[in-house]
Amino acid sequence: MTKRGTGEPSAREHGLWATGDPSSNGVGPGQTLRRAVRLITLGYIMAIAIPPAGLVLGIYILTRRAMPHARHGAFIIALSMVGAVIWVLVFATGALTDANSNLSGY
Repeated sequence: MTKRGTGEPSAREHGLWATGDPSSNGVGPGQTLRRAVRLITLGYIMAIAIPPAGLVLGIYILTRRAMPHARHGAFIIALSMVGAVIWVLVFATGALTDANSNLSGY
């Protein structure tokens, strides 16, 4: 196939067009992997800081089998359960609400 009226080969014949399947939004495979790693990192942080949000992220990651490192979803879910137990114990002991706790050292 040549360019119209020029007799020169087209870009497709030169191999200048990308081969392979482009993603729906033009994101390359390296960017998809970075996005997955960020989501997994956020899941671990949320599992300790805000266990219900970590649980939701863990379920999301676990159900996305096509996503790289999907096995982390189970670990995030387990960690969010442990985090929830720790938070319940912290609130049950009154460690955050006790007016007589002497944290300042004076």
